[in-house]
Amino acid sequence: MKIFKKVFRSCFIVLSLSLVVIISFIAYHSYLEHKSVKINVYSRPALIKAADGNSISPSYNSLYAYKKRLSERYPNIYQAAFDAPSQSHIGSNVTIPGLVVTRAYDYTKKKITEADEMTPQGITIADKYILVSAYDAKNRHASVIYVINSHTQKYVKTIQVPGRPHLGGITYDPVAHNIWITGRQNGQAALMSFSLKKLKRYDYKKKHKSVQYDHIVTLPTVERASCVTYYDNQLFICLFNKYCKGQIVSYPISRTKPYKGTIISDQIKAVTGEVSWALGSGSAGLDPQIQGLAFYQNRIILSQSYGSQDSKLYFYSTSALNNLDNSKADKVVNLPPYLEQIHAVDGQLLMLFESGSKAYARDNMMVMDRILSVNINALLGS
Repeated sequence: MKIFKKVFRSCFIVLSLSLVVIISFIAYHSYLEHKSVKINVYSRPALIKAADGNSISPSYNSLYAYKKRLSERYPNIYQAAFDAPSQSHIGSNVTIPGLVVTRAYDYTKKKITEADEMTPQGITIADKYILVSAYDAKNRHASVIYVINSHTQKYVKTIQVPGRPHLGGITYDPVAHNIWITGRQNGQAALMSFSLKKLKRYDYKKKHKSVQYDHIVTLPTVERASCVTYYDNQLFICLFNKYCKGQIVSYPISRTKPYKGTIISDQIKAVTGEVSWALGSGSAGLDPQIQGLAFYQNRIILSQSYGSQDSKLYFYSTSALNNLDNSKADKVVNLPPYLEQIHAVDGQLLMLFESGSKAYARDNMMVMDRILSVNINALLGS
């Protein structure tokens, strides 16, 4: 009996020690993994600035770390971005400028200072430029539009817009050569535009002023415009809603005077100055938390994101415009969190994420500090 007790005690001690060793091993490796992830996220690449003082280096990831983490966490997205043949090199792996530091007008200090929480929202192609809109998460600095050469993929300059709007969607009308952005005017959702000519001539150093809008159109039927997309001589506006169904509203662009180059409907009414009221000519319901809208051949693509969960892309036929229910999508694709606006160009889908901003970057998720360009057909086939 005594021998049995000794054997039992010895076995118990051995098992206990083994259990402690195993738990310690698991805990240590979990710690190392967590530490490794944290180092990857918060040890930023060397800071590189353009001549105007704005950062042009990645905010968190080297290209190697970026591709490695994307391939591990979202292998189908990696395949569509890096393994599938690219239909266009526009926007491929372009670093989002200004995420580390943007020199912009500081409304609290009444002068130009450095903003370190610029948050990207919208993306479009205008002529030979990639345009990325952003706002200051601290609500101190002027909202901006980063200008990138679409051929060389190099940063060109930063345009400051009036005020500190939560600058959302951006799009380009190639007929009238106008750049349209979403924001707010007098507490209402609004669309503002300025010409491509103004964009090309803009130089803050010379005039120390923000770009001046050519058109300001308030949208009384839309609570908050989260994105805007040009398609078939119309502007399509998305209403972002956290909890209930959102809305897409379309506005035809007038090609004749007196409203040439701006949006119009049968009910448009001129108000004082440059401000007009507009009611959409058509609308469709859609699911909550929609951030972006793109048209590609006979398809409608919606981006959906809210919070730190995976974002989603929904693919529909264009015939489904009046019934964009996510349960009826032809294809649903999961992506990293914080996906914002999307833009289709030459068979590629450009995707912009806000997770590269200091305000949203976390060590437990995929931080996207570059424009992601994927082959649309490869994505559909994944």
